[in-house]
Amino acid sequence: MPIRNLTNFANTTINAIRVIGAEAITNANSGHPGIVLGAAPIMYALFKYHLNIDPLNPNFFNRDRFVLSAGHGSALLYTTMHLAGFNSVSMQDITRFRQINSKTAGHPEPTLIPGVEVATGPLGQGVAMAVGMAIAERKLADTYNIYSELIDHYTYVLHGDGCFQEGIYYEAIALAGRLKLNKLIMLYDSNHIQLDGTVAETSNTKTKLFFKANNWNYIYVKDGNNYLSINKAIAKAKHSLLPTCIEVNTTIGFGSNKANQNSIHGAPLSEEEIQNLRKNLNYQYKRFEVPETVEEDFTKIIKNRAIKKGIAFNKALGVLEKNDLYKYNQLLDGTKNNFGLNLNWYKDVEFKAKDATRNTMGKVIDVAVKNLPTLMVGSADLTCSTKVGNRKMVTFNETNRNGQNIFYGVRELAMTAINNGINAHGAIRGISSTFMVFSDYAKPAIRLAAISHIPSIQVYSHDSITVGEDGPTHEPVEQINALRMIHNHYLFRPCNKAEALFALDFALKNQTSPVSIVTSRHEFNQPNMVDYNLIACGGYLIKTNEQYDLTLVATGSEVSVALEVASLLENENLKANVVSIPCLEIFRKQDEQYINQVLGSKARFSIEYGNTSIWYQFVDYPIGINTFGKSGKPNDVVNYFDLSAEQIKTKILAILKK
Repeated sequence: MPIRNLTNFANTTINAIRVIGAEAITNANSGHPGIVLGAAPIMYALFKYHLNIDPLNPNFFNRDRFVLSAGHGSALLYTTMHLAGFNSVSMQDITRFRQINSKTAGHPEPTLIPGVEVATGPLGQGVAMAVGMAIAERKLADTYNIYSELIDHYTYVLHGDGCFQEGIYYEAIALAGRLKLNKLIMLYDSNHIQLDGTVAETSNTKTKLFFKANNWNYIYVKDGNNYLSINKAIAKAKHSLLPTCIEVNTTIGFGSNKANQNSIHGAPLSEEEIQNLRKNLNYQYKRFEVPETVEEDFTKIIKNRAIKKGIAFNKALGVLEKNDLYKYNQLLDGTKNNFGLNLNWYKDVEFKAKDATRNTMGKVIDVAVKNLPTLMVGSADLTCSTKVGNRKMVTFNETNRNGQNIFYGVRELAMTAINNGINAHGAIRGISSTFMVFSDYAKPAIRLAAISHIPSIQVYSHDSITVGEDGPTHEPVEQINALRMIHNHYLFRPCNKAEALFALDFALKNQTSPVSIVTSRHEFNQPNMVDYNLIACGGYLIKTNEQYDLTLVATGSEVSVALEVASLLENENLKANVVSIPCLEIFRKQDEQYINQVLGSKARFSIEYGNTSIWYQFVDYPIGINTFGKSGKPNDVVNYFDLSAEQIKTKILAILKK
């Protein structure tokens, strides 16, 4: 038998990734060929020698997680996945790259292609989500690796110079180094070029020193075309006690006549340039043809490794089932994302009738954490204020992977994206928290979670102008409605224990949408417990009169205000129905008959200490605030804006007299 030239086989596969990816971009007349041509050897080395995935079962639980943080390189990912044997990406899909209703969208979307872990594109977020996945792996390993190495996988992420320049990148790197997430390996496509020119024009960061300073292992690969050197670097990284960055010195647009030019970053090659690329790479296969050697050199190796990994996992799973049926069933439920609250957990928990909902929700979460060992919580240095997590909880850190409380530091955007990664991993849930006004920092990650169908949970306290003394910089006005406008996202603003319990239960059971729960800093008289079935409709009558004159609609702490207004109006011989809407998104989904039944046919007023624009859909007269807040005592601020119960009563009377 003739000796096979394995190097030629490898180069053929690498060049197939390059050419097929570049031609898909040219075919679409849209895309980013630079990373496809430059980073193909990185993908080849990772997928062939290391990445434990099952192309025929993309959701295999103990798979390695791979995140393409440089989401603009989607053609690189799709082509590699196809050559690796993923049925979820056909060659026809690749030929329809970036076309309407195509699975191969401009940036990766997990809802379109099984095997894509998360949606990426906004640079840096993929790195942070990978940090979250690495946290999830370590936590689950500590929880279930009692009798064998059941949970044992790596998280890999590929990013470029653009990710390195985002603030979220620095936030995520710092936390990953602090936590010593040694099973996180980053592959840095360092090509020194970005869209506007060279990286040197915008940055002079000493990469090695940066990672060493942040408690990372650092490896440099001088030749980005040497897939064997990349392979050795990854193998070495697996033995590190720290997270590893492998900086690979690549050539953007390698093989094309535009190599090392910024123009290759985000513009397709012309047909003439494609022919030059083929000539330069000595690539002679037909357009969108997979070379016959790819199966043996690449696809078969990946599939065989998947079979071995699957057998080992099932064997370890059997050992757990034999020795600890409770934990076995717990893990299986987790892999199906079967989470939720048991109301019996709360039967002996004391809730105050007059309290801030941050305290109410804090108690709800504390009990949930005690009963759900794979529920993790954390705050952006505001645990004592948001009441999410506390010092009595076991902290997740570099020496204790059993902890459930993460100290994120003042890193709101990274925290939210990391929490996305935790929730995207599976068999584990995460809650992040900060002040409502700082949801502005977190919003890009919430939006990406909504696109990815990641059921992440956020809790935001200090929900309105009643923050008081801290003033307008800390008093959210437009933030609640900004989050309500995100598609596939639910926002709850509970007014009492019942709504708080329902909100967290809904968030834990939900599998396809991020959920934000908004709580108050100030205390108020919380309405009595109500029927869960009513809360499940998103909005319901909390106070009814058979004969009524108007309807007051409110959320959160303003439900208490609305009830007080209704009482004051009774002294004016006016009877008001009061509606609590803990979740506007759920309420909108009810049929028209129910909505009209709840809101009634008389004059409708909404009361919410925030921007009023969203309420015109349901009421005639929204009452709120459409400017920035003021610094002062909470009651003084409320009175300044004419939003006390007495002042609102006066407004309503004036309107009704017109």
